[in-house]
Amino acid sequence: MKTRHILLILLVGIIIQTGHSQNSSDAFRFSSYDILGSARFVALGGAYGAIGGDLSTLNYNPAGLGIFQSTEFTFSPTLNYSATDAIYNGSMGVDSKANFNIGMIGIVNTRNFHEGSKAYNSGWKALNYGFSINRTKNFNNTMFISGESRSSSMANVWRDDANGNYPEDLHPFSSGLAWDTYILDTVPGNPSQYYSGAPIDGVLQTYWEESKGYINEMSFAMSANYNDKLIIGVSIGVTTLYYKRKIEYNEYSLGNPADYEFEEFIYTENLLTEGTGINAKVGFIFIASPSFRFSGAFHTPTYYGELTDEYYTSLESFMGDDNSYYSESPIGNMVYNLSTPSRLMLGISSFFYKNGFISLDYEYLDYGTSKLSSSSYSFVDENHDIRADFQSTHNLRIGAEWRMDYFTLRGGYNLVSSPTNPHVNDIISSAYSWGAGYRIGSAYFDFAYSKRTTDSLFYIYNPDYVNPASLSNTTSNYVFTMGYKF
Repeated sequence: MKTRHILLILLVGIIIQTGHSQNSSDAFRFSSYDILGSARFVALGGAYGAIGGDLSTLNYNPAGLGIFQSTEFTFSPTLNYSATDAIYNGSMGVDSKANFNIGMIGIVNTRNFHEGSKAYNSGWKALNYGFSINRTKNFNNTMFISGESRSSSMANVWRDDANGNYPEDLHPFSSGLAWDTYILDTVPGNPSQYYSGAPIDGVLQTYWEESKGYINEMSFAMSANYNDKLIIGVSIGVTTLYYKRKIEYNEYSLGNPADYEFEEFIYTENLLTEGTGINAKVGFIFIASPSFRFSGAFHTPTYYGELTDEYYTSLESFMGDDNSYYSESPIGNMVYNLSTPSRLMLGISSFFYKNGFISLDYEYLDYGTSKLSSSSYSFVDENHDIRADFQSTHNLRIGAEWRMDYFTLRGGYNLVSSPTNPHVNDIISSAYSWGAGYRIGSAYFDFAYSKRTTDSLFYIYNPDYVNPASLSNTTSNYVFTMGYKF
């Protein structure tokens, strides 16, 4: 496996031993999305293309705005819970994190054309406008990996990275810190060759990562109803991206270290990414009959004009001679651009009079079309990696709803094919969901629960040196929606 594939094993991070640089995993992380929004949308597993009549449709198929018959306000707080189980060299690590956020808030206004008006006589029945702020990605997660290794140490990775370079030329975010803290030292008589202080008895390795943040999308949408048969819609989305991550990697000697060996070291890495983007969406819903609807939608790439990264690392060592050392990197900064993949969606729904429906959606997007760019750096290698390592995905969603007077039951399931080529990783991800709703007068209250499981492999550092950890991540969302029709 090539060294660069460490970036793709879980698609969450940076090569820990080399400091931060923008890469193919950044492109994926900020191009992917979650099934988030109103409780009704989440309960149906996102199978909403031909349904409409919900504010979440602004971020999905803006034609769904045309199903609204009146002005409506919606508010959806969300509780997110993420847990990761990791097996590494026979040892189990478990960690979890909860987060509360405002999943979605929005309002829609309906303008019905009157009989006799020019618009009505030409076939146009209504024009709707909508505004929403929707969370499309939740980065809140944590994981802990721990296990013994008798043959591998990150100190040896830093050693091999340093060989051939003089101390003043070492990487300031990794091998340079190892030199400053005596984890590396030069071979006597050869100032550009190094030996590491890795204990001969082996080490206990621990990897802890915590991430937080979001992508929120502010959408402005408009839809038009033609003869109650064809509804078309368009929306403009402005995204706000905030991503913060901390990695703490430790190694502990399994025996009594010699004076030149380390007893323990702690390597930390911090990253903050912020930026805004813009995209557009167009869609339609064709009402073939009271029982069947068909839909389609196209999302342009989201273009982030100025993503900014701020990152730094530190290293603290405790040596076998009872001395300890600490070194910290400078603060690194980078400004770059990102274009995410476009998305194409098709849907069909079957209605059972006014009692309920079944909805099926298909989505196609190609993560290999993501692109990084900057005025100060070409990103030729990184964009080549994106095209070589990522592939198109075919995602299926199915949802059903059944009404009983004022009470409604819902359920859904969605399956996401692996975004990476098989030689990189095989990421298996699926989710199920269910929910309920209650209507009383002009007000309604909905609840939804969704659970997504993703299985993958992860290397705590360069895969040429270390075995992979097997990860199983479970993300649960509890969504509450309160709405009112005016």
